[in-house]
Amino acid sequence: MQETARRNTRQKAAIERAVLSSCDHPSAETVYERVREELPAVSLGTVYRVLRALVEQGSVREIYVPGAPARFDKTTRGHAHFVCSGCGRVEDVFADEDAFEQLVKEQCDGCRVDETDIIFRGLCADCRGINL
Repeated sequence: MQETARRNTRQKAAIERAVLSSCDHPSAETVYERVREELPAVSLGTVYRVLRALVEQGSVREIYVPGAPARFDKTTRGHAHFVCSGCGRVEDVFADEDAFEQLVKEQCDGCRVDETDIIFRGLCADCRGINL
């Protein structure tokens, strides 16, 4: 039993590191591939369970991108995202979410905002062929 607990702890730590050291908002499958380099026996199911627990405890944020797998973000404070419709890259966008919430309160009588997910869509510079 101790070996199982130790393995799960190593797996959890590796999965958490894979997300917290990433700036690319990895999907569960991407996290799985990265963790397998360190722990080849890790299962995709374990990755999903640990990611769910990390989201529930507030250590990472889950980003829902319609038509694509969920992505995981190490930045848990409020912010928006830009999703490239060409390559699928996800970038952080730090905007005034309070202003958007205020608009909802003004335009929707009696509404309370509990959570904000703002996604901007378009083409990144690479997909547009722009050298920055």
